[in-house]
Amino acid sequence: MYKHVARLFNNLPIHQKLLLISTIPLASLILVSIVAYINVQTFSQDEERLNNLYLTQKTAAQYMRLVVDMESGFRGYVLTEDIRDLKPYQEALENLRGVEQDLKERLSESQQQHFKDAEALVKQFVAEKEELIRDLQSGRKANVLQYVKEGRGRALMSEFRDWMARLDRFEQQSALDEFAQMSLDRTSTLLAILGGGLFTFGLIVCALFLIARSIAVPLVNLSTAVGSSSGELVPTIPALDRKDEIGGLTRVMQEMSLQIREHLGQVVKSEASLRKLNQYLSDSESRYRGLVDHAPIGIFTTKGMQVTFSNRFNQVLAGLDPDEQVHPATFRERIHPEDVDRVLTDFSRAVAAGLPCEMIFRFVHADGGVLTILSRRVPILDFDSPDPIYVGFNIDITALHTLQLRLSRTEKLATLGQMAAGIAHELRNPLVGIGSTASLLLDEFEQSDPRRVEIDVILHETKRMDRIVNQIVEYARTRDLALTHFVLSDLINEALKLLSGHLQAKHLKVRTALSTAADHLHADRDQIEQVLLNVIDNAIDASPMDGSAIEVTAQELFHQEQPGVMIQVRDSGKGISPEVLSRVFEPFFTSGKRNGTGLGMAICKNIVERHRGDIHLTSAVGEGTIVSIWLPLTQDVQLVKG
Repeated sequence: MYKHVARLFNNLPIHQKLLLISTIPLASLILVSIVAYINVQTFSQDEERLNNLYLTQKTAAQYMRLVVDMESGFRGYVLTEDIRDLKPYQEALENLRGVEQDLKERLSESQQQHFKDAEALVKQFVAEKEELIRDLQSGRKANVLQYVKEGRGRALMSEFRDWMARLDRFEQQSALDEFAQMSLDRTSTLLAILGGGLFTFGLIVCALFLIARSIAVPLVNLSTAVGSSSGELVPTIPALDRKDEIGGLTRVMQEMSLQIREHLGQVVKSEASLRKLNQYLSDSESRYRGLVDHAPIGIFTTKGMQVTFSNRFNQVLAGLDPDEQVHPATFRERIHPEDVDRVLTDFSRAVAAGLPCEMIFRFVHADGGVLTILSRRVPILDFDSPDPIYVGFNIDITALHTLQLRLSRTEKLATLGQMAAGIAHELRNPLVGIGSTASLLLDEFEQSDPRRVEIDVILHETKRMDRIVNQIVEYARTRDLALTHFVLSDLINEALKLLSGHLQAKHLKVRTALSTAADHLHADRDQIEQVLLNVIDNAIDASPMDGSAIEVTAQELFHQEQPGVMIQVRDSGKGISPEVLSRVFEPFFTSGKRNGTGLGMAICKNIVERHRGDIHLTSAVGEGTIVSIWLPLTQDVQLVKG
C-alpha cells in the first residue's frame, strides 16, 4: 500500500506536489488567522473603553476648572466692582452648561447618581453668586463682604472638590482595570499568533521534507550511478522510471550524453588540424611582429587622436627608449612646438573626414637634436569602434631635408655670388679711382689746410665701402674648405691677441676654460678663426666699459651620436631682446653696432654649416648673451666637397 501511494506521489508533476502539500499549512494558516482576528477585535474593544475613560477624566477636569474660573471671576469683580472684570465669570458660566451635559453622557448610570450631588452643589454655588452680584450692583456691598468674610463660598468649593476627587479616584481605578484586561488580551493574542505560527511552520517543514525527499532521492541515486561508472570521459546516464520532471530530465540527459559522445569523437579528429593551424598562426604572428619591430621606418596605429601602438623604430625617431613602455601623450610632447598645432589640426581634419593624411613635422629629442619626419597615415575600417583607426608610417627625412635646404641655399648664394661679383667689379674700379685721387689731393694740401678733413672723410668712407663689398663677396661666395688638424686653444689665443687692442680700450678681460679632450679639431683653420674673431668682437662691443670678464669655453659634446666640440662665448652685456634674437643671422640685419654691415653673423652661420655644425644664441635682456658653436671633431671630405 505504502509503495503504491509513494509511486503515485512520485509520478505527480512537481507543481501538483507543491499544490497538494501546500493545502495542509494553508488550512492551518486560516485557522490561526481566525483566532488572531478574534483576539485583535477584543484588544480593539479594550482600547476603545480605555479611550472613553481618558475622555471622561478630561471632561471632569475641564468641569472643575470652569467652576474655579467662576469663583476667580466673582472675586475679581467684588474687589474692583468693574463690570469688565465680571466677563471671565460669565464666560465660565456659559461653557459650564455644555461641559456638564457632556460629562453626564460619558458617566455610567451609577456614576450619574453620584454626579447629581455635585450638580446640586454647583447650582447652589451659581445661585449664591448670582444673588451677590445683584446685591453688589444694587449697592448692597455689605452683604457681599459679609458673605466673603464668613467663607461660605469656600465651603461649597471644598465640598465640590471632595466630590470631584472621589470621581477621579474611581476613574483611575477603572483605567487600571482596563489596562490589566488589555495586557491580558495582548498576551493571549501574541500566544495565539506565536503558537499558530510554530504549528504552521512545523507543517510546512514536514511538507517540504516530503517534496525534497521525492526530488533528492532520485537525484542522489542518479549521481551514484554516474559516479560508479568506468573512467569514461562522458559517463552513461541511466533513465529513471518516473513520469514527473525528474524522469524526463534523466531521459534528456541520457540522449545528450549520447550526442556528446558523438561530437567528442569529431573534436578529437579535428584536434590535430587545430594544432597545426595554431602553430601556423603563432609563426605568422612572430614573423609579423619581428617585421614591424625591426622595420627601418616608424610604424604606429591611432584610435581617434590617441596613439595605441608604436614599433621600436618609431620610438627611436621620437628620441624615446625603444625598450620602455611609452605613454601615448609622450609622442605629442616630442613634436616641435612650432609644428604641434599644425600637426594636430591637419590630423583632426583627416580623422573627421576619414581620409588619408600626409604631413612633415619635426621631433625634438631630449639632447636638443631635431629630426625631420615625413608621416603618412591611412584609415582602416573598423565596424566595432565609433573612432576611426589609422595606421601611420614615419620616415626620417632629416638628411634629405638638410640637403634640400643646402641646395636651395647654394642656388641662392650662387645667384647672389654672380650678382655680387658684378657689383664688386663695377664698384671697385670707381672706388680705386676715388681713393687714389683723394690720396693725391691729400698730399697736395698743407697740414693746416682745413680741406684735409674733408679729404680724410672721403678716404675713410671709400675704405668702408670697399670693406662692405668684400664682405658681400665673402658671404655670397661658396668657398671650399681647406681642412687641417690644429689645436683649438692656440687658435683662440691668436684671436684674442688680434683683439687685444679692442679689449684694452674697454678695460675688459677674457677667461678661458678649454677641455683637453676638445683641444684638437679637424676643420678650415682660417674660417674658424674668422668665426671666433667675429663672435668675440661682438661680445666686446656688447660688454660695458670695465665690465665683467668675457668667458670662452670649449668642451667635448656628442650631438646626434656624433662626437664634437661645443665652443661658447659668454658676455655680461645688455642682452638681446627676443624680437632681435630671432633675426641675428639674417643678412644685412644689424643692431647696436654703429659701423656694422649686418653680414658678420650670417657669414659665421655659413661657415659653421659648411662644417656640418650648428650655431645659436641664447640671451636675456640685462643679463648678457651666450653664443654656442658646435663643430664635429672630424670632417668627412666627400660630404664637404659635395
